[in-house]
Amino acid sequence: MRTSVAVVLMFAGCTFFSETQNPDTLPELVFRTSLPEVPSDWAYSQPKMEVLFEISRTGEVLGARFVNATGYELWEAKALEEMKRWRFSPAHLGQDSVSVWVRLPIAVRFTDQKVIFLAQLICTDRACADSAHQLLILGHPFENIVEKLPGSGLGTYEKYIGETDISAYPRELQNEIKQLKESGYTRPIRIGDSYVIFKRLANKHISGV
Repeated sequence: MRTSVAVVLMFAGCTFFSETQNPDTLPELVFRTSLPEVPSDWAYSQPKMEVLFEISRTGEVLGARFVNATGYELWEAKALEEMKRWRFSPAHLGQDSVSVWVRLPIAVRFTDQKVIFLAQLICTDRACADSAHQLLILGHPFENIVEKLPGSGLGTYEKYIGETDISAYPRELQNEIKQLKESGYTRPIRIGDSYVIFKRLANKHISGV
């Protein structure tokens, strides 16, 4: 593992605050991309900041903005573009999924970068996840799993592919992903109210692991 000279943003306690209502189940991050490198003169002060997210009923980021300006407008613009690609588990009020505004505190700190190229298959319930996992065991290609799953009663399926800094994930999950061989995949892992199967992509440059 190499120590990254880049500075990455990490969640400070993963504390969420609802801006519109008090849902019974709060959103949890299930997919994120790496944020741009922070200017070094700013990073050494290890600033703390907050980002306001508008999260849809399906967990998509509809909008994001910094609560207080950082003074680095170009970096903010690039960071917000990445954050709009993130995905959360939906918030729930009773049995219903609801859209919410949440305020997420984040902090800048130096870290050992753990960047891995991943595909992620997200299922909204356990039945979907178990079916997908069984199809993988039977040898079906990961990229075709969504087409093979029945559409009735099993929820929705979404696939994200790209460079992922897994240092944002809990340590146990980091370890499971790092142990994957190229083209290997995990068991269904519950994150929030979704189930995620991670695949480590082959033929990609992997750094920091």
